[in-house]
Amino acid sequence: MNNQQKMMDWYNNSLNTYGETDFRSLTWGSEDGGSARQRYEQMNDEISFKDNSIIEFGCGWGSFFDFGFTCKEYTGLDINTRFIQLASKKHPFINFIESDVLLYNTNKQFDLAISSGVAGNQGGPADHPTKLKQYLTLMINHANNVLVNFPSTWATIRSHNIEYFSPASTLEIALQVTNNVTLIHKSNKDFLLKLQR
Repeated sequence: MNNQQKMMDWYNNSLNTYGETDFRSLTWGSEDGGSARQRYEQMNDEISFKDNSIIEFGCGWGSFFDFGFTCKEYTGLDINTRFIQLASKKHPFINFIESDVLLYNTNKQFDLAISSGVAGNQGGPADHPTKLKQYLTLMINHANNVLVNFPSTWATIRSHNIEYFSPASTLEIALQVTNNVTLIHKSNKDFLLKLQR
């Protein structure tokens, strides 16, 4: 079994265990998704979602909207069929697409590409330096601004099935994609990378 399939099984097993309303189904630490909300809030503080068109790489079951965020226009991508079905059921007027984010391509341009809690998945879109560069390149090709959250190697508590990223190494790879990169590391758990064209 490859790492991507293991990741899919991990998510589907979590969904079977916790159900359609408990954010632990998305493998987040708490039932209410508090840590995920904080990551979105940090992104929103950097670049306001409200007036921007957004593409989200790894949208899960539409948590962006569950947490009350709004934007001008939205497209959500996720590889997990069940999450896309749930997202479409909960938010029927929003564009959700089932796709491996590394294979997604469209001519449409967005103001902002976001990804929260996805890059760190073993078997996910950034679990190898080559894939990380491809992931960041794909995001910047679809949007003027990119915000991506990464679990940090500085984290003192580790979770199963999660890749942890060196801030310095991640910055070095991001600078191969664009010269306009900001790394925001406000906690020992994770950091936010901001890329601009």
